[in-house]
Amino acid sequence: MAINIEAMRAKLNASKSGGKPSGSKSTMWRPKAGDQMVRILPTKDGDPFREFHFHYNVGKNPGIYCNKRNDGGECPICDFASKLWRDGVENDDQNLKNEAKKLFARKRYYSPVLIRGNESDGVKIWAYGKTAYETLLGYVLDPDYGDITDPQTGTDIKLT
Repeated sequence: MAINIEAMRAKLNASKSGGKPSGSKSTMWRPKAGDQMVRILPTKDGDPFREFHFHYNVGKNPGIYCNKRNDGGECPICDFASKLWRDGVENDDQNLKNEAKKLFARKRYYSPVLIRGNESDGVKIWAYGKTAYETLLGYVLDPDYGDITDPQTGTDIKLT
């Protein structure tokens, strides 16, 4: 099989831009200011909500995947944060405990969405927090809404 030159060119461009896809080619989506409509899309297993834990406030990284909380593996950041917390408790040091809290893994939720008005950009992944997650679950469990993820008859969600 011959090498795919276009794929290699895309990898080079991504590497030169710091590994961040540019423009509409990015699969991640973040709501902009103002009203936006999205349709949460169905997944093969019937659960459009994925939960992952990430560490924040670690250097310049936007978020580091927590192997311990997500997969049950080892995580040096969790180990360090736990040690900081224990030291803070033992020494009655609120500053150490506050630093530990900043490092503990935080849960984020992810769903595949179609952005209304920008359907040609394709499916995007929307990352959100606990409050939005609980609101979305409320829609899913409300019989008046039905299956909000159905591509034809589902319900668009208005984000403000």
